[in-house]
Amino acid sequence: MKQYIFEQQHEKFWHDFEEVVTSFEKNKPSINAQEFARQYRIVCQHVAQASSRNYSPSLIEDLQHLIERAHHVLYRHSTPILSQFVQWLRYDLPANVRAEKKMVIWAHLLFYVPFFVMMLFCAIFPDLAERLLGSWHTSMMDRMYEDMAERTRDGENRDFGINMLMFGYYIFNNVGIAFKTAGSGFLFGVGTLYILLFNGFMIGSVFGHMLHNDIEVAAAFFGFVSTHGAFELTGIVLSGAAGLRIGLALIDPQGYSRTDALRIQGRSAAKLITAAFFLLVIAAFFEAFWSSMGMIPPVVKIFVATFCWIGVYVYLFRVGKKK
Repeated sequence: MKQYIFEQQHEKFWHDFEEVVTSFEKNKPSINAQEFARQYRIVCQHVAQASSRNYSPSLIEDLQHLIERAHHVLYRHSTPILSQFVQWLRYDLPANVRAEKKMVIWAHLLFYVPFFVMMLFCAIFPDLAERLLGSWHTSMMDRMYEDMAERTRDGENRDFGINMLMFGYYIFNNVGIAFKTAGSGFLFGVGTLYILLFNGFMIGSVFGHMLHNDIEVAAAFFGFVSTHGAFELTGIVLSGAAGLRIGLALIDPQGYSRTDALRIQGRSAAKLITAAFFLLVIAAFFEAFWSSMGMIPPVVKIFVATFCWIGVYVYLFRVGKKK
């Protein structure tokens, strides 16, 4: 069956069903629950037919969005909020990341290739990091982690009130970086590309510089950044993937207007940003309450960090696959 005939046959039904969904969303249902469920199953069948017949992505996206809204209506009252969150955490979040696997891989390459290149070069050439970062910046970092190394030797922890303040600051700072990274995708992806490359170069330079410090200072640095870095850097990379997805929609709208392309691809980007924000909140928690603890030796923090790095990627690329 031709697509235009398919649309003519069912367009009124879809429009009517959308109005029904809207009425349920406003808690003013226009039909009973049994009829709603029946119509929901019919639209699901239409999506399956459209997909199997290779109809336009725009039609399939619109119908899928309608199904998502109806799905939320069906389960929002019957499923407790905690259960919905667990469902999202166990299945939806990692599935959303895997659905954008190509963009996620590209974002990783754009960040980690310059990161490791600069870490290697700054480790080989000690003066390079100072020229790139500035002597004031490198001296400030040296003093900061010398103080942390001293607190570690004395087994001192930072005051809990300060940790709470820093927790809020880290969330604000991390989310701000994520917004910039993803939002820069509206500059046809160039802004996101720049932020990923720039941060990769700069952070890699810092890591390379710290390798030349005293062993206790270097251990304090790597002990501090290693655990929360598993969540923070991954969150930033996912924000970058969202920005690349937005940029690609503008560069190659695939026959749609750029507005329609953004509307379609923006849903995938929004899901990546949500996943990134979740990881960045976890990163802020670890950075405020775990990374700063002087009573825990750096070797223990690095050991825990190893499991966190492995766990993040196992979670994103393996969890919920059967579902």
